[in-house]
Amino acid sequence: MGRERQRGAIGVMAAITLLMALVCLALVIDTGRLYNEQRKLQRVADMAALEAATLSGMCGAQDAATVQGYVTASAARNNFVPVAGETLSGVLGTVSLDGGYGAAQTRRTFSPGGDMADSVRVQVTHNVPTSLVLNVASLFSNLPTRLTLSAQATARRTAMAGISAGSGVLSLNSSNSPLLNALLGGLLGTTLNLDAVTYQGIAGANISLLALSQQLQAAGVNLKLGDLDSLLNANVSAVQLIQAMINAADASQLAGVNVALLRTALAGINVPGAQLTLGQIIKVVAPGEVADEALNATVNLFDLLMATAQLANMNHAVNVNLAGKNVLGTTPTVKLTVISPPTIAIGYPGKDASGNWRTIARNAQVQLDVGAVSNLLNLNLVTLDLKLSVAVAPGYAALDSIQCGGAGQPVTVNLKARPGVASVGLNAKVGLLGGAGGNLLGVTITNKNSGANGITGTSSVDLAVPGEQSVAFNVTPPQGIPSAAQRVSSPLGSSLGAGLTSLGNSLEIKLTPGGNCASLLSWLLCTLSSLANSILDLGLNLTAALGALISALGQQLIDPLLSLLGIQTGILDVRLIDLQTGGAELLI
Repeated sequence: MGRERQRGAIGVMAAITLLMALVCLALVIDTGRLYNEQRKLQRVADMAALEAATLSGMCGAQDAATVQGYVTASAARNNFVPVAGETLSGVLGTVSLDGGYGAAQTRRTFSPGGDMADSVRVQVTHNVPTSLVLNVASLFSNLPTRLTLSAQATARRTAMAGISAGSGVLSLNSSNSPLLNALLGGLLGTTLNLDAVTYQGIAGANISLLALSQQLQAAGVNLKLGDLDSLLNANVSAVQLIQAMINAADASQLAGVNVALLRTALAGINVPGAQLTLGQIIKVVAPGEVADEALNATVNLFDLLMATAQLANMNHAVNVNLAGKNVLGTTPTVKLTVISPPTIAIGYPGKDASGNWRTIARNAQVQLDVGAVSNLLNLNLVTLDLKLSVAVAPGYAALDSIQCGGAGQPVTVNLKARPGVASVGLNAKVGLLGGAGGNLLGVTITNKNSGANGITGTSSVDLAVPGEQSVAFNVTPPQGIPSAAQRVSSPLGSSLGAGLTSLGNSLEIKLTPGGNCASLLSWLLCTLSSLANSILDLGLNLTAALGALISALGQQLIDPLLSLLGIQTGILDVRLIDLQTGGAELLI
């Protein structure tokens, strides 16, 4: 009887087991299906983030609509087009480390926008059926039939460039190397006698920041190798920095140059600035984890040498010894004051959240005072005391955008540049028939535009220049780096000569008789001077007489000196000195 009651039990157990197997199979299939849908959705997010980062951010457009367009197009190519209830968004922003760069157990976090908006975050949602089992159960309950999957990805493609503005490299030739010896020697507090070949060798050499860091560390400077901030903030002397530059330059780059003689010539420098930092010359703008990539950037040896010499003498008047330099029978005296040194910029393109350029290079801001004293034939018949001042505000070049190409493809780098504004001032005194008792007749030359911009002790004429101008470089790295210079100029006047002409046209001349007008001759000179000053415009004639000397000072002395400093009034030479565009990478 018992066996008869148990007959068919195995069938019930088999049915229950089969049902459970079918449920488990359905769950496995549904789980695999959901996992596969999630993988597909994550792949859509990853590809959209990578493609958008390749074409936007530091490598292209930075406006929200364009970034979203790249994300939508990429998703469509991967067979995902959002429908009602689904989302697809791409946002440009900044990735930072919550514990700081180099900290233990730090994590990457994304923030929309920011000063370093170099990353693209893509967020996507997709509605799929929940499962077969739950869908059947939903017939008898209120369980949902659709499930929302979500995925996100953050990618970044770094793109950095190095730029310089107002490089003096183009000014090196055999005719002005004596001027360069006087100028650089004065800035370094030593006597130099380097030939044009040596200067050309220096101008043709490029050094990487990493090699410079290694040489400074070898010289005993306290810095952490491979850390950009440590290099830029390390306190060094001008001697240490210059010697490290020479050691870091590849010997093949200094072909034809006696390197040992060069080291000896630059070993005995004596400059007032005891300590300086490389960060005062080289400006690097990039997030901490990316900034160290700038260590591979290269800078020109001549640019760095001149910038270091000017930084060491900032706000210190330097007398430039021009012994043997004769301009129309007189040996001029030259005093150079560096108000701010030139800077080399390496970093990201575009503007930050405040609307300021991220990466901007400037030429030097200097004041050059030239004096000339002349006594015609040493007979005291005509004496001249002339003071000419040129104050130059820095021009700048800013990194506007980098249009990255694929591997081995050309890259377009766009810059915005503005030449500096120069002011020219002139004071001159001419004495006629001078003697032990003073001049019988004096001539004072001043500027009608007195106080135009406040050059100390002189009147001045400003050389205005227009706003920013566009400069584009199309290169295929590493060929073409560093690039040839491109020039931006002012259509109002592109040289100091134009400024001197403008200055000459604004001069005013007054006759001043000697004595107290008591004697007959003095009274006659007083009467004639008063009459001449009131009814005659003698300024034009006497200005023309001084024109030859002013022009000679400008063309033979001031223009070459400013050019060696990387400065030309109304002109700015811009160079692309380094370019780094890596591949896009997923961060989060």
